Amino acid sequence: MSLQSTSSTSTIYRAPWVVPISSAILRDGAVVVDDKRILAVGLYSDIAGRFQAVPVKPCSGVLLPALVNAHIHLELSVYGIVHPPSKHSTMCDWIKELLKTRETSKASIDEIVDAAQKTAQDQYESGVGLMLDIGNIDLGKFNFCPVEIHSLREMLGPSESATKAAIETIVKIPLEQSVTGHAPYSTSPKLLQYIKNRCRNNDQLFSLHLAENVDEGLLLEKGEGCFAKFLKERGGSDSPFPIPGIDSSAVVGYLQQLDIMDSKTLCVHCVHLNDEEIKILADTNVHVCLCPGSNKFLSVGRVRLQALIDQDILPAIGTDSIASNPELDMWQEMALLRKEHPDVAADRILSMATIAGAISMGRHTTYGSLEEGKTARFIHIEGAEYANAANAEQLLECLTTAGRPDSVSRL
Repeated sequence: MSLQSTSSTSTIYRAPWVVPISSAILRDGAVVVDDKRILAVGLYSDIAGRFQAVPVKPCSGVLLPALVNAHIHLELSVYGIVHPPSKHSTMCDWIKELLKTRETSKASIDEIVDAAQKTAQDQYESGVGLMLDIGNIDLGKFNFCPVEIHSLREMLGPSESATKAAIETIVKIPLEQSVTGHAPYSTSPKLLQYIKNRCRNNDQLFSLHLAENVDEGLLLEKGEGCFAKFLKERGGSDSPFPIPGIDSSAVVGYLQQLDIMDSKTLCVHCVHLNDEEIKILADTNVHVCLCPGSNKFLSVGRVRLQALIDQDILPAIGTDSIASNPELDMWQEMALLRKEHPDVAADRILSMATIAGAISMGRHTTYGSLEEGKTARFIHIEGAEYANAANAEQLLECLTTAGRPDSVSRL
């Protein structure tokens, strides 16, 4: 057996369980790290033979990659939970409540940033290592927050006048700052194309809320539903909706005609999609992010997860904001998906919370799995349920159903 060369900073982390994501779960496994880079992952018996001079740090729990939260709105943290007015409320009613909360709030920018930073810190403490944050304002750099945050400046413009104003704003934003659209019901086709072209020219990610509510399709196809009424109330008399010529490919087909759909597009929620729309997502290599906690809170429906998987789409997972998700916890998102989709295997759900999120953000060479050559961004979790797992199958059930671990630490 050949010995591996290492430096004085190398460490072997040994644990009862190692979950690489990209390969089989290891019982009594180990991860070798040197200068924040993973040198090797394997059974401890093999690692110990290859790295005989490297000190071993024993861990009592489970080693796995940091989680990836692929959709969050940190700027809404200051407002707390925004409840729908009644149990019969539409999503538009909730949006009105959110807008009223924002418009009447006396929160200063410092308070908004402070609340956002606290939420980001809690995400980090729960085991999240990477987040995609969507916001209408620039929060700047946090004073201290070890979680890596990729921020997109979200623009809305459902009417011709609002589109013009949005483009005038975007022109003033530095090119290195990513900009994205909000949703097909709130962003005109002209503005969607303008933003997507900007993203494409700068090799940036484009994220879009899609099919979160059935009324989105009603607006675009017929000019009806709660969004049509909402836009009229907000002065959108010059809106482009309905869109002429939408066929059975529905909203996704419309976005494809706008040349929005490609491998640098991330569609979020995706609750109300037909088979043809899902096939377009697959054929165009679009990434998908699910927010089951938010969907449940707003009663907008359940995603057709198995239909996405059948088209070889492995969605990422996001928490959305505290305004529509009181839990705001990736472990709870996994548990909810397992409850709502019991036929979807636990290892697939865990992959959604790790490598799928990293892939959707173009960060899979760094995040999402424990592999040789990757940056050592992994977590150590502890809890009685993991210690009592008899085999890898039981461990995966615990990881995806038990919720937030008793202890989460970084190594």
